[in-house]
Amino acid sequence: MSIFSRKRSERRSSRRSIRAIERAQEVAERRRREEERRREAAERRRREEERRRAAAAERRRRRSSPKPSVSSKPSASPSASASATATAGATPSATASATQSATPTATASESVTPSATADPTVTAEPTTTAEATATAEPTVTAEPTEQPDPVGGVEPVLHHRFQSQVDFSSDQLEVENPVTEFLQTPAVAVDFDFHSRDLVMDDGAEFEMWSFEDDQYERGFPGPTLRVQEGKVFHATVHPSKGPHTIHWHGMEPDPRNDGVGHTSFEVDGQYTYQMQPEPGRPGDPNYGAAGTYFYHCHVNTPLHVQMGMFGPLVIDPVVHPAYPVSPGARRAFVDGPEYDIDTEALLAPYSLDPRWHEMNHADGLSGEDAGLNRFEPEHFYVLGGELARRPAGKEVVWSLSSLRANVKGGPKKPTLLRTLNANYLPTTLIFTDADGTEARIAELISHDGRPFRDTSVPNVPAPSCRDAGYPLTASRLAYGAAERFDMLLHPPTAGRYYLRVQWEDWVTGALLGTRTIPIDAT
Repeated sequence: MSIFSRKRSERRSSRRSIRAIERAQEVAERRRREEERRREAAERRRREEERRRAAAAERRRRRSSPKPSVSSKPSASPSASASATATAGATPSATASATQSATPTATASESVTPSATADPTVTAEPTTTAEATATAEPTVTAEPTEQPDPVGGVEPVLHHRFQSQVDFSSDQLEVENPVTEFLQTPAVAVDFDFHSRDLVMDDGAEFEMWSFEDDQYERGFPGPTLRVQEGKVFHATVHPSKGPHTIHWHGMEPDPRNDGVGHTSFEVDGQYTYQMQPEPGRPGDPNYGAAGTYFYHCHVNTPLHVQMGMFGPLVIDPVVHPAYPVSPGARRAFVDGPEYDIDTEALLAPYSLDPRWHEMNHADGLSGEDAGLNRFEPEHFYVLGGELARRPAGKEVVWSLSSLRANVKGGPKKPTLLRTLNANYLPTTLIFTDADGTEARIAELISHDGRPFRDTSVPNVPAPSCRDAGYPLTASRLAYGAAERFDMLLHPPTAGRYYLRVQWEDWVTGALLGTRTIPIDAT
């Protein structure tokens, strides 16, 4: 039964109908702007190509221009002089003297061939005809055109394609359907669509959110949770809309085509299947292994698209090594890392929201206009996440964290693993306290940004985890920057209520902007 009256529901329905019309108008306007932007980019490239060709022609003309003095050596370029031949009744000796003397004694028709030092942006020049006389230098009578580069020419000089940072940001390679090279059979494959929806957050505020969706987590926020095991081939196929998008696997290092950074590969207009294979860990070796907490996000107009919600959690699980077996109901954090309880494993992701940014369009700020992306002024503060084994599925669900469970230290169960991700642009602090508000050192840090904390103080010997080396890293508070991740085991000493306070702080002043408190029930 609705808690609202019928009239209120009808008013809300009317508002949504109007909003739907406005959304359709906005989509049409965005498409128009995108088309204008593409036309402008094409026109800029055309003008630049014309300018480049004109500059190349001018450089060629200057190289082929003779010196003014008739008593000097021939002013034609070495390659032009070497290729000059007598075709109008001149004898071989006359031809030779014509290439060595500044004043020819016989009239000859000279055929000028491409110079070995031709401009690098033009692969070759056509043959041009010049009339050589005793009182006049060769005159070019035809406009050069581009020809294939002669084999063995001088190595070309690279020219910067972009005139400004704006050009670099807005003129990325957009590909309709890029091909995944060396495609392999995946152990895990997901299929992502893009969605744009008005979603209601846990404080009742409603905002337009963009994110990735699949059949299980339809039009939700954040994007679907992904789990991949080390050594397994993984595929993620993205079907963008509302303009080009990519998926960047933040913290992972696939090859450039699959890393999802448009500046080093391409932006996807149609669809693309990303492929990667996380590296298996080796016990005691800090140089191998990928197990840990990561996230994925769009890397097109990155600040705006991530703020709009185009990100999701990525967990890499370790391989099971025979020297490090796993207990029932448990999993290791990394190949030789500590075991944790699968049932209470949780994700915590602080996120802050600036309503002004959620009225922007796909490409705002990419064409040099002041869209305000240098001003992030959040008014809403959220804690996303929850227990990974119990993430709610369904349509238009915002995954919000309201409480945590933790296993008591020394109890029958393995400790609880809390994966944390700072999913906002502000400095963030996490503080653990007991029921009285006194800080409690119950967090044991085991890895940071997907890298285990190991004792590497002695070279050329295995590097155990810090806990196995005899000094576990425990803390009551942690400070985070944007996109930073920590994995930690929780060790409440006794059963009862604890708290985790999340604080968002100003970049410059450090002033407290927002706070949320999450209860932790230890059993």
